[in-house]
Amino acid sequence: MLNKKISCVFTVCLATLLGCFSGTSFAGKLEPSIQVEMKIDKSAQATQKQIDRLAEDTLDINADYKSVLTQIEDYKAYNMRLERAINEQQKEMDSLQSQMNTIDETERGLLPLMDEMIDMLAEFVEADVPFKKEERLNTVDRLRTTMLRADVSTSEKYRQILTAYTTEIAQGNAVDVYEGQQEIGGVEKQVDYIQFGRTALMFASRGEPAMAAIWDKSAKDWKWLEGDQVTFVRDAIKDIEMKQKKLIVVPVATAEKG
Repeated sequence: MLNKKISCVFTVCLATLLGCFSGTSFAGKLEPSIQVEMKIDKSAQATQKQIDRLAEDTLDINADYKSVLTQIEDYKAYNMRLERAINEQQKEMDSLQSQMNTIDETERGLLPLMDEMIDMLAEFVEADVPFKKEERLNTVDRLRTTMLRADVSTSEKYRQILTAYTTEIAQGNAVDVYEGQQEIGGVEKQVDYIQFGRTALMFASRGEPAMAAIWDKSAKDWKWLEGDQVTFVRDAIKDIEMKQKKLIVVPVATAEKG
């Protein structure tokens, strides 16, 4: 009985002793493993941080990429609008060029016509009743000078010619008194002209002796008046100058009978 108890105690002591030696050996082997695991954890944390930074960078790049795509679409839309505007401007330029070509062709045909109109006006003044003849011929000369000027547009040249024609028409219905020079007895003298449109043109000398004449359309020359006819002309000039509202009596040139 005693031997059995001693055997059990020995066994327990031996087991305890073996356990102590076994724990010390295991702990010594476990420490390097823990250090390795800690290094792995630190490495994993660093790696995770790198992954997080890369993920953030990727998000930023993705956002920039989407922004660039949006800008590209905006530029495409802008370019399309700009292209349409350029096309419309080109069409307008083509239309203007076509109109300019038409204007050039019109001007080429209009310039000779305007020269002809000026020549016709000059011929008309020479053949017409010679009221304000010098002034009217100066108008013709001015028109011819204007036609040679490059700084005057064709439309302005044409306007001036039409104005000259309009003035001629208006003078054909005018009643007017004006001063001028007239050759009398081979001497240029100051006289007063009285004009009744293109119906009658007369003049009267100033001072004494009183002299007057009327334009003879048939003879295309002046016909001297006598007696009361001279008085009628001088009185008519005064009445028109003073704008008298009264009956004006003047002689009328008639064709001489053969």
